[in-house]
Amino acid sequence: MMKRPYFSAFELVVLALFSSLVVVAKIALRFPIQVSGHSGLFWLAIVVVAAGVVPKRGAASLLGLSSGILAAFLGMGDFGALNTFLSYAMVGVAVDLALWLLGDPENLLVGGLVGVLGHLGKFLVKWIMGVVTGAPLGFIAMGLAWSLVTYVIFGALGGVLGALTLRALRRAGFFAYLAERR
Repeated sequence: MMKRPYFSAFELVVLALFSSLVVVAKIALRFPIQVSGHSGLFWLAIVVVAAGVVPKRGAASLLGLSSGILAAFLGMGDFGALNTFLSYAMVGVAVDLALWLLGDPENLLVGGLVGVLGHLGKFLVKWIMGVVTGAPLGFIAMGLAWSLVTYVIFGALGGVLGALTLRALRRAGFFAYLAERR
């Protein structure tokens, strides 16, 4: 008997499209403000929507890995390819972990918490990379304290935006349409 793959080809294509959309959102959708983590408002919403559209454990991690590879390949990020890849991958892993613990991404509170935890995963990578590269700890703490607050705020807003998008997709019949196509 042939073993059935965990992700269908259709789900892999959907995740690949969402991965590309994450990278495009990171490039194109920016507020003209100089606040750390503000782009999380847009691309974390996309990660939450992708995790809701492909509701399997590991979907957000796969999305994070593939968007990290794409972003690193395109030279995005201000601390090099490794930091970029690890940041995106950690977002996916943190979103998967948060959804495993909290459940339904369409719930606004859960969506907000998932967005916060996903964005804090990226923040954690930046902090660890700062420590590993030998930046002075006082400098890191001072610079990241304000960033931590903005990462939480924009992560929560992105997660809530993703949850609202999932609700709108459900009301529009998108998930019934997907069920027919599988």
